[in-house]
Amino acid sequence: MTGRSCSRFAILASALTIGCLAGPRSDIPPGTPISSLAIVHRGETNAAFLAAWAWSADQAWVAGQGGIILGWDGTRWAPESVPTSETITSIWGSAEDHILAVGDRGSVLHRVSGTWEVDTVFTGVQLLAVWGFDRNRYWAVGTGGQIFQHTLAGWSVMPTPTSTELWDIWGVSDQALIAVGNNGTVLECCTTGGWRQVSTPTTQTLLGVAGDATGRVVATGSRGTILLRDGTGTWRQVPSPTAVNLFSVRAIALGDFTAVGDGGRILRGDGERWSLAPVTGPAENLRGITSAGGRQFASGWYGNVLDDRGGWQQRTSGGILFAVHSPTDGRALAVGLGGLAFERVNGSWRSVALPTTTTLFGVDGADAENRIVVGDSGIILRRTAGVWRREASPYQGLLRSVWWAPDGRAMIVGDSGTALAWEGAAWRRLTTGTTAFLRHVWAREWADVWAVGDSGTVIRWDGKQWRPLKAPTDQLLRGVWGRSSRDVWAVGEKGVVLHWDGDRWLTLPPPTAGALRAVIGDGADIWVAGEDGTAWRWTGTAWVPISTGIPGLIVGMGGGNGAPFFTVGEVAVIAEGVR
Repeated sequence: MTGRSCSRFAILASALTIGCLAGPRSDIPPGTPISSLAIVHRGETNAAFLAAWAWSADQAWVAGQGGIILGWDGTRWAPESVPTSETITSIWGSAEDHILAVGDRGSVLHRVSGTWEVDTVFTGVQLLAVWGFDRNRYWAVGTGGQIFQHTLAGWSVMPTPTSTELWDIWGVSDQALIAVGNNGTVLECCTTGGWRQVSTPTTQTLLGVAGDATGRVVATGSRGTILLRDGTGTWRQVPSPTAVNLFSVRAIALGDFTAVGDGGRILRGDGERWSLAPVTGPAENLRGITSAGGRQFASGWYGNVLDDRGGWQQRTSGGILFAVHSPTDGRALAVGLGGLAFERVNGSWRSVALPTTTTLFGVDGADAENRIVVGDSGIILRRTAGVWRREASPYQGLLRSVWWAPDGRAMIVGDSGTALAWEGAAWRRLTTGTTAFLRHVWAREWADVWAVGDSGTVIRWDGKQWRPLKAPTDQLLRGVWGRSSRDVWAVGEKGVVLHWDGDRWLTLPPPTAGALRAVIGDGADIWVAGEDGTAWRWTGTAWVPISTGIPGLIVGMGGGNGAPFFTVGEVAVIAEGVR
């Protein structure tokens, strides 16, 4: 986003209550083959939510990409049937039984008696916001500077002095309306009989506008821009505590505003003075903010919805989980996008806050109290004595996978052929002899560590140095696991499955033509998983499909050998093996 313009596609196309769900039994002997995967946690969607509106603390709606609208009934978020697949950009209502939504293909939707219907369609325009006062008086704005007005007589087009995108609209009466848009555009209506453009101190795109009904109005926009119009009627820029794009602002009470934006930022202020609010959960971009009944809701990318009940916390997410660690006591931990994390306690999964908003790709440990988590930007988190701490990393790039040795040593691999070793004092960078992206690491002992990566890369650590081990493929390898140094498995793109027997690699028949993302075993079984929620078990002679019911990509697997078996992936899905 630039100071002169704001691409609507960057915003429109960039994009369930987290309950405690008991999993299936895991007290069956591990030698019994897994027959299926039971979903024990998932989000509702990974689409971006661009809008939010609430009627009360127990009645709220969020909407976004693909025509998805979720409704909150005070207990859970649930999808509602919508007669369009276009991106919903804004939602507003005058009452619980009179709610409107607009979309990027010009549709105006109306929720009547709990059912969404198409009210009208304006062709050739992307509608970006809707706002009003009652069942008859409301307005919609969009591309080309277009403003549509609804009265008792129906819809009409209002003349405007601009052809630039208008991103939001707000007002206190028919004669006191404000619309904001690209290039610092502010339009006011209608004391002079129509819309007029007024002077502002910025050329940044303005994306949100709201007032507190006392004459104080706030507009927010790109690069942390905050404008204030108070009793003087003049717009001026006020200091902002952030430089991220601020997409939406709402007045919570007199002299009390909340704004949301990129990186999970939530700002609170009186219009003049602003500060960042503490947020628990992944730092996904936020697009919508609403308030009713003393409760605020914020919505954003990857199906994320937060509310401020007990502080800003994530209530539902469809972000990707990349890895899961499952020790024998069943206290598993799954980590993923933007610091997303879920922990299994007493058989139930719950959202937990880790001390980072960075995407996390790998997790391993001795048990639930001794773990290491790694991720983007060189992040290394270690849990000991019940506390998570960030450790100094000699590499600031992407760290993809970690293995924890039985004696407490550890190995991390990542992009650009990176390998980091921990032997009790500090992390040190090792020479690997490759620049390939290393995507997974596994071992049984410190003197025999395996890592796989791009272009069929396989390297092996003997406790002193890494050595290449030629594999019979040039496909990207994503997972490695074994029972011993003479029984190692690797999987990757185009369904490739390799087995090391101690002397050479054997290429097994692929269970799929799609990508395999993970491999793990238990007793005599080997399991692989990947695209479209697919998983298979190797019987020793053939691949047997495992029923999953998972809606998207499976990315990681953990457990086995006496520990509960879990898979994780898209839409924050966690599934447990059923024997």
